[in-house]
Amino acid sequence: MLVLTEHPLVSIIIPTYNRASLIGETLDSVLAQTYQNWECIVVDDGSTDNTDEILAQYTSKDSRFQFYHRPENRLPGGNAARNYGFEVSNGIYVNWFDSDDLMHVNKIELQIKQFYSSIYDFVICQTMMVDYDNKEIIGLKAPKLISQNIFEDYIMFKIFWLTGAPLWKKSFLLSNKLFFDEQLYQGQDYDFHMRVLSVSENYYACEEPLVTFNYHLDNMSRSSVDSQEKIFSNILIIQRILKNFHKKLSDKTLLKKYNELLKLYKFTLKKRNYKLAFYCYKFLIKNLKFMPGSIYKKLLFAMSITTSLGSYYFLNKGERFLKIKLK
Repeated sequence: MLVLTEHPLVSIIIPTYNRASLIGETLDSVLAQTYQNWECIVVDDGSTDNTDEILAQYTSKDSRFQFYHRPENRLPGGNAARNYGFEVSNGIYVNWFDSDDLMHVNKIELQIKQFYSSIYDFVICQTMMVDYDNKEIIGLKAPKLISQNIFEDYIMFKIFWLTGAPLWKKSFLLSNKLFFDEQLYQGQDYDFHMRVLSVSENYYACEEPLVTFNYHLDNMSRSSVDSQEKIFSNILIIQRILKNFHKKLSDKTLLKKYNELLKLYKFTLKKRNYKLAFYCYKFLIKNLKFMPGSIYKKLLFAMSITTSLGSYYFLNKGERFLKIKLK
């Protein structure tokens, strides 16, 4: 076990919402860490269960646990809770974590060792997916964590990691003003890590799974279109990729992401969600200039999606106009 006084403080920041039945296991996994110099900041996002009672037990038995409620002047959601926890943290290193996942006992110890003789901005690890109800191992979240084309491969999900996997150098995050987007209801880790990689690919990848992701019915990631908030979030993230990073991406990737946006547009039209359809249509038109292909092909495509929007909005039909895809 590492000696407390010899090593820098690590802030483990955990947002939570109605996870009273699960968070105890998460906090126990923090308590079991072989690296002992940590503070664990739990930020409640408006729970209506007995989360307060559970946290009172942990804060009373170990002063390294701290419990906050998200301030009322902050947007509801895990991202605001994450950012607030970061603002009140004191650590030199930061590990955001989810309130239904588990840290392996040596996670912090193994990761922080990589900072001692290096200039890495962050250190990541593998995540093992587990079916929480059946206690069955699903497998690794991603086949690999590093590649020859890191930024683009992350965008395309060829490499990937979740919120709890990285240990961050706090000074790196502050100097680059890297925080979670509080508008997003889903995909916040994808968006955050994408923005991180746009400024730095200087990280160490530990291929050992040091995080257990509990897959269960309440996971936010189970569907991307089962609420208006999730659809909005995914539209916003794709728009950000196309607008801000088109110069860093290949034509193949640009078309892939653009057609993902088109798929959301078709979905919102079919559901007669015209507010989101108009929102999606606007981004399709704005980002068309970044797509490969001739002006003539782009003009025909723009005419097709405009016709589909008008047909659905005024006539409440138009399936034949949705048989379009930018190639």
